[in-house]
Amino acid sequence: MDKPLPHDRIDEVIHQRTRLAIMATLSGVESLEFKELKALLALTDGNLSTHLSALEKAGYVTITKTFKGKVPNTSVSMTPPGKAAMSEYVELLRQILNQDK
Repeated sequence: MDKPLPHDRIDEVIHQRTRLAIMATLSGVESLEFKELKALLALTDGNLSTHLSALEKAGYVTITKTFKGKVPNTSVSMTPPGKAAMSEYVELLRQILNQDK
């Protein structure tokens, strides 16, 4: 059996455009508040929530709900498996880009 090609191993959870933007943004920080992430990526509450749910279901992000005084606050952080998946995703892209070299 032939070894799978790099593009056959791309993580479809991360590969979706908005989820990739979320993961890329989170990869450079410890965590972000929901409203900060929403503003940085110019997403609606619903759109961001939907994509975060998919990433949380995959185990790639943790969503933490707390209160700042009486105001609800939601923060998002990448999990260790999420960091590993993102690193693998980036490495696969490198392999794809370098296939013919």
